[in-house]
Amino acid sequence: MLVTLQTRTLPDYDKRLIVQGDLVEQRIWAGRRRAKISECDQELLVGSTNGIEKSLRLSVLSSGSSGNATYIESSAGSLLVDAGLPCRRIEALLACVGRSLDDVGAVLLTHGHADHTLGVRSLVREYGLEVFAAPGAGERLNATTTGAGEAFEVCGLSAIFFEVPHDSSTYGLRLSNGERDVAMATDLGEAGQKVLRYMSGAEAVVLEANHDPDWLRSGPYSARLKRRISSASGHLSNRQAAEVALALAPHGLKDLVLAHLSKTNNSPARACGTVHKALREAGYGGIRVRAAMAGHPTPWVEAGTPLEASKYLYRYAAEGEVCQLFEIE
Repeated sequence: MLVTLQTRTLPDYDKRLIVQGDLVEQRIWAGRRRAKISECDQELLVGSTNGIEKSLRLSVLSSGSSGNATYIESSAGSLLVDAGLPCRRIEALLACVGRSLDDVGAVLLTHGHADHTLGVRSLVREYGLEVFAAPGAGERLNATTTGAGEAFEVCGLSAIFFEVPHDSSTYGLRLSNGERDVAMATDLGEAGQKVLRYMSGAEAVVLEANHDPDWLRSGPYSARLKRRISSASGHLSNRQAAEVALALAPHGLKDLVLAHLSKTNNSPARACGTVHKALREAGYGGIRVRAAMAGHPTPWVEAGTPLEASKYLYRYAAEGEVCQLFEIE
């Protein structure tokens, strides 16, 4: 099937390019076949036909140097972001969240290294999936190339790749269903204002938190590798991830998934603890922070789920009754 890619270059990022509006021509396509939504998830469409609330949610299936893949679905279709594991392994991870490769309509590639692309050829050969990538991230896999900063649509979602600083061609990604937005950025050495503009306003964000600086400094890696990791074209530390989170927090961030954690120089507790502490101290303690791990899909992250106010209740029992002493909100 011949697929025509309709795009418009927008040099200055504006959140409106992600939603349905005058800035982006609506050209909906889904590669060689459209994704379907499993019958068990009809709740993705909520409300009446006159006022449907469109769901957008994700699960990071696996994250780290051993392989990366994220499943994203909406009421219109579903896709994978990266496929850095064998096809059968991706199938098994999808089963953990109640999905299969039959639900997937396309693959979007953010990075050309094997930990992001290992399973792509099998997915194309066995499932006929269309593959999309920005320049330098998917040419050898015959991906349909879209320019960085060019908005396009795939599987019913508006999408845009944006460049991030790394030691090879690497991109972040923003996706929207017209009501909710998610953004992803892993494999980057720093997040400047241009990167932050593309991510700002997304309710759910997948962000690299590769290493703890002190652990990296005192760890077993060579001096050369340590310099590469900590450079502006290397990988984000927990502290840098916390700075990004603080920059995004005032603009609607509700869920943050920390990804690409080093097995040697980090831990989920260390990463989440560092980032959540910074958010809490700045008054954004309600933002939900979790870590993605290798081979263990995250629970579903539903973009836009309202934050719940934390309440710390201190109670005591008196003659069979539970009485509240005081409450801190």
